[in-house]
Amino acid sequence: MVKVRFFGSLRAVVGRDSLDLDVTRLDELLKVLREKYSELAKLIDSEGFLILVNERPITKREFNMVLDREDCIDILPIVSGGVQP
Repeated sequence: MVKVRFFGSLRAVVGRDSLDLDVTRLDELLKVLREKYSELAKLIDSEGFLILVNERPITKREFNMVLDREDCIDILPIVSGGVQP
């Protein structure tokens, strides 16, 4: 099973910090999350998130990558804004 960790507002959407999922590919993992969490599906579809696999940023082209059982997937919301100088 791969470990999926959620950060920021995604924790509230999912209702927990992490999940262990039995998937073999990243796109399969995203499909499972879309089906289970409709609010998360909206973020996935709008590309309002960043995915790291073992702390390495993943591009959309890599969503078909094969996952190892020991992989750790971090999903973070993209944040904008801040203090203007």
